[in-house]
Amino acid sequence: MTMASFEARRISPRTVIGLVTAIAATDVIVNVLAPDDARVPLKLAIAAGFVAWARWSARLSWDELGLGRVPVRNGLRLGALALLAIGVVIVVLVAVPATRSYFDDSSVAADSTAQRVLEPLLFIPLGTVVFEELIFRGVLLAVLQRVWSRTTALVVSSVCFGLWHLPPALHDASDKGAAAAVGVVVGTIAVTTVGGAAFAWLRLRSGSLIAPIMAHFATNSFAYAAAVAAV
Repeated sequence: MTMASFEARRISPRTVIGLVTAIAATDVIVNVLAPDDARVPLKLAIAAGFVAWARWSARLSWDELGLGRVPVRNGLRLGALALLAIGVVIVVLVAVPATRSYFDDSSVAADSTAQRVLEPLLFIPLGTVVFEELIFRGVLLAVLQRVWSRTTALVVSSVCFGLWHLPPALHDASDKGAAAAVGVVVGTIAVTTVGGAAFAWLRLRSGSLIAPIMAHFATNSFAYAAAVAAV
C-alpha cells in the first residue's frame, strides 16, 4: 500500500459529513447571527480555523489545499485571463442600456462614498472572496478529492457552494410574492452553483487557489463597481 492510498483512506464519510455540517453552521453564524461590523475579522478567523484543521488534523498538504508555491505562476496566469474575461463581460453589460438594469441595486445606491471604495477593495476581497475560496475550493474540495474522484468532488463542492447562498437568497426574497420568492431562491442557488463549478475548475486546472480567487474577485468586486456605475 502506498502512502498516498493510506492517506486517502484516512478521510471517512463521517469526516466529510462533519465538515459540511461545520460549513453550514458557519453560514448561519456569519450571514445571520454576526453583526455587520464584526463579519470580516470573524470570517478570516474561521477560515484560518478550517485551514488549520485541514492541515494538521486531516493531514492535507499545502498543494492539496491549493496553497503550494509551485503552482503559483499557473494560478496567476489563469486567474488573470479569467479576471480579464469577466471584466470585459461586465463592462459590456453596463455599457448596453438593455442590460444595465441587471446591476441596479438599491442598497448600493444608499452606500456612502467610503463604502463604495471599501466594499470592492477590502470587504469583498477579504470577507467574501478569500474566506469562501479557502473553505470551498481549498479545504472542502481537497477533502472531497481524498474520498471521491475530481469530478464528483467538483460537483459536490459546487452544490454546497450554491446552498451556502440560501440565507442571503431568503433575505432577498422576503419582500416578494410566493412565486417570485421561489424564483429568487432557486435562481440564486443555481447561478452560484454554476459559479462554484467554474471556480473549482480554475482551482483544479491551475493547481492554485490564486486562479479562483482572482476570478471570484472579478465577479463580485467588478459587479459592485458596475452597480455603482449603473446608479
